[in-house]
Amino acid sequence: MKQSKNEAVFQDEVLTRFELFKSLFLTLPFQRVKDTGTLLPFFAKQCEKGVDQHLTPDEIIKSFFDQHEEFSSEEQRIDLLFRFVQYIERQVVLFDAIEDSSFQMVGRGDDENMLGALIKNAEGSDDMRRKIVSKLKDFSVRLVLTAHPTQFYPGPVLGIINDLIDAIKTNDIHSIHLLLQQLGKTPFINKNKPTPVDEAASLAWFLENVFYKVASEIQSFIDDELDVDTEEVKQLIELGFWPGGDRDGNPNVSVESTKKVAALLRTILFRCYYRDFRIVRRRITFRGVEEYMENLQTLFYDNSFNPVEYPADETDNIISNLKAIKNVLEEYHNGLFVEIVDDLLRKVMTFGCFFTTLDIRQDSRILREATNYLIAHNQETTGMPLDYLALSEIDKQKALKFKELDLTVGEDADPLTKDTSGVIKLLKEIQRSGSERAAQRFIISNCQQASDILGLRQLFLWSGWKKDALTIDFVPLFETVDDLTRAADVMKTLYSNKEYKAHLKRRGNKQTIMLGYSDSTKDGGYLMANWSIYRAKIELTAISREYDVDLVFFDGRGGPPARGGGKTQRFYASMGKEIANDHIQLTIQGQTISSQYGSLDTARFNIEQLLHAGIISDLKQRAGDT
Repeated sequence: MKQSKNEAVFQDEVLTRFELFKSLFLTLPFQRVKDTGTLLPFFAKQCEKGVDQHLTPDEIIKSFFDQHEEFSSEEQRIDLLFRFVQYIERQVVLFDAIEDSSFQMVGRGDDENMLGALIKNAEGSDDMRRKIVSKLKDFSVRLVLTAHPTQFYPGPVLGIINDLIDAIKTNDIHSIHLLLQQLGKTPFINKNKPTPVDEAASLAWFLENVFYKVASEIQSFIDDELDVDTEEVKQLIELGFWPGGDRDGNPNVSVESTKKVAALLRTILFRCYYRDFRIVRRRITFRGVEEYMENLQTLFYDNSFNPVEYPADETDNIISNLKAIKNVLEEYHNGLFVEIVDDLLRKVMTFGCFFTTLDIRQDSRILREATNYLIAHNQETTGMPLDYLALSEIDKQKALKFKELDLTVGEDADPLTKDTSGVIKLLKEIQRSGSERAAQRFIISNCQQASDILGLRQLFLWSGWKKDALTIDFVPLFETVDDLTRAADVMKTLYSNKEYKAHLKRRGNKQTIMLGYSDSTKDGGYLMANWSIYRAKIELTAISREYDVDLVFFDGRGGPPARGGGKTQRFYASMGKEIANDHIQLTIQGQTISSQYGSLDTARFNIEQLLHAGIISDLKQRAGDT
């Protein structure tokens, strides 16, 4: 059968190069590595034969060692098998690096560079350009990174992969050989179970090394190609973060770990800014910028290397100084090097002082118990009945008084109640340090009724927050098939509630609803889950439009198709006008983060696909309306 052009390119650029570079493993100066590489093909052949003969794994391994009597002891055999795994792991890394290095040449068929083609086509049509710019003014893609045990590569290995990609692109054999040696000595697993802060630090690698650069480059491309001001089309690419905030997903998350993760994200971001600022300072050595340069030097350095416990949000200060430098360059120095100032300015406008929004998530049952505790210990103050949890749903809603109090949790409270109260208070401090974008969403897992959302809002008002300054979005997560069936009725009740309606108005009449794919799949099977989610989206869109609420769907899609992943961009591009699709928000986790966002090229490709999907869906709907 004749190969297609893409198949031929893949054969030449990936498979053939992999076979060539793979031979380098046999030259690595490690003890017994050559023996491992020599024996592995024989072991693989034995496994194939054993499978054909329907042998068990134990029988296959025994038959292999019967032919290699030099491995006589149990310890020697286990050692060899372990070395096989190590060897294969590192060959997989090499293959991934070669594949990623050839990403641009291999291409992605019909999906390749669709965003660029769409924007290019707009150059010849003022009407299309106007429609695209209009869409982008209130459109964003939010990728929410979540910790998961299937995370394939740790940060140090990802760093090696990216360096390998660069070396392979230029066929730098010497560097490839050195990097393979580094790879051979770099562990792939941790001996100790990672803490929530460890998980956050691991995922932060992607923020620092991939998203920080790619988000700015894509924004810059769109600004330049469509000839729009950066501030006209605001933040197109948003990032969300669950490690350190997701209590429902990790019972080890605490107030202290949430605080540490928020500080970690801020510090990593400022170190990114500081690296870029050093380039600005090296190039812009002209008169008229000294004061602004000194201000920025102090800001970036202190926040990078001398962070304080409760820092201030310096976003406006940084932007003001960068704009002042830009003005001096344009007015007195012919705009020399203004592009590097623009690049840093765009990054600061995108990431502020927070880098990524830290989401908080907790199960509704835990939140109900926290509410029950505060009522039991403050009944007269709250004016709530002691049997609140036993009331009917209608009576619960009537019982909520929405008083503004500052209640404290005693030492007799259970740890989860203490944590709930503590993190609600902590959110104020996080917002002071990074604006409300640093942590503005509280997700209620297992959300079953309107009182779950209203009750959480009451917890905030009992914890020192004021109604007119409650800069928090309450996000119900509907997961099971039954919950999805009731979702529209729950939201209708909320939209009709006087207090919640006033809260939504202060939040710009925007409501985010999260839909869980994995739990609904477990509950009703793949087809039932996806049908239930589809129906729920239609019903939720209709009820939100009836109440003039801007609805945002946040999809807990994960990654693998069994969890609702697959061709994600096609999923969003196919949305009809009966489903709200003004924003795209989804979780990415595990191996999906490494495979789709582990390098600059793959991340750029996948983010552009999602942006294209959102734009093209809107354009198709408009065309259908005319």
